[in-house]
Amino acid sequence: MGLGVAAALIEGGLLLVLRLDRPASNVPEFLAYYLLISIAYIAASWIAIRGSDRLASPRSVRWIWAAALLFRVTVLPLDPSLSEDAVRYRWQGMVQHAGGDPYLALPEDPQWEVLRDATWPRVAAKDKPSAYGPVLEQLNLWTYRCVRLWESDPWKQVWLFKLLFALAELGVGVALLWLLAAAGRPPAWALIYLWSPLAVTEFWIEGHNDALGVALAVAALALSLRRRHTWALILLTVATLCKFWPVVLFPFLALVWSGGRWRAQWKGLLAGGGVGLAICGVYWHSIAEVLAVLEGFTMGWRNNDSLFAALLWVVGGDMGSAAMAGKWILIACVAWLWWRRLPPCLGELGAVTALLLLSANCFPWYLSWMLPLLAVHPVRPLLLWTALAPLAYHVVPAYEATGAWEYDSSLVFLEYVPVLAWLGTLGILRSKHLLRGLAGR
Repeated sequence: MGLGVAAALIEGGLLLVLRLDRPASNVPEFLAYYLLISIAYIAASWIAIRGSDRLASPRSVRWIWAAALLFRVTVLPLDPSLSEDAVRYRWQGMVQHAGGDPYLALPEDPQWEVLRDATWPRVAAKDKPSAYGPVLEQLNLWTYRCVRLWESDPWKQVWLFKLLFALAELGVGVALLWLLAAAGRPPAWALIYLWSPLAVTEFWIEGHNDALGVALAVAALALSLRRRHTWALILLTVATLCKFWPVVLFPFLALVWSGGRWRAQWKGLLAGGGVGLAICGVYWHSIAEVLAVLEGFTMGWRNNDSLFAALLWVVGGDMGSAAMAGKWILIACVAWLWWRRLPPCLGELGAVTALLLLSANCFPWYLSWMLPLLAVHPVRPLLLWTALAPLAYHVVPAYEATGAWEYDSSLVFLEYVPVLAWLGTLGILRSKHLLRGLAGR
């Protein structure tokens, strides 16, 4: 009954979001509805965790899935407006279809003026080539070739790009059920991901392509726990060639503690390397440009006021120094988490969380990288973060009107300080068993 009430409240909130028609034009209302939905979601997560024994039946899991699908279908008609990413995906497909290289072509280059249409004002980062991996670039190309045959309207083509990645997000839920079983967790805990307003917003309203990489990474973790290490490393390689963030998971899958000693998964590493080379071969002459774009992204643009803000303050505002310090601290954190041999997926959760806290950029949809792992280890401060992260969208109205990306310090405070204070308090109180304490173990 409690879950039924929570589901009704979540659905009611999403119906209010649907009535906004374009959330970017009604950001205050959108944020208010999102926060209200988050209250019902956190309550539902608490019920699922406390009552997992009663929700262990296949019927209960099917009911959780049915509600999750309803939430997603409710907001699917909305056009992506809070982010420009879906428009950029389409442009990446267009430029490749026209014979361009996504890692060399700049949207603003005069040679690509012929591609400019009604969506041109919302093509993001016009002065930069693609920073997406070759898997996503091939997907952009072939998706564009398909949608142009089906629909001639540019905005409807953008919506179809969103639909592709929204459907890919269902793979995250399927892989998560497999991961929960492998980790010995109740299947009802999948609700923590499936009912998350963050997942619904970022994948079914905005259509971010992170869904594919997350699905592959979660499947890789599930395979690793089932000792299918070769396939796990192959999938993790493909996930990393979508977006670079899954690289932090490699130590946990490539060097596994088994039989009282560390065992390197050479077969999986070689197989993953071969698959990676084959995928990169399409862009072999230009893929090195991605590293330069990533370096510029991490050292030239700041969009993270969590631990990265503290690093930036310590080094006197030097972005390059702060990014470099964050990189080495992250490497140390991942190494320490790997060495500790923590319970399944706990070290991986810590590694992804450290990445999010220490990176120069952390947009709301980046939190989807850790969200499925929170279904295995429900870290309460991090669940709170998923509820507060969309406050970052308060910059959208001014950005659309003037092009200025400026944050309100009071909303930034509200987004980060409660989360960091809660994490810090737990760290102080449970310093000897930090990660075990965070997971409530």
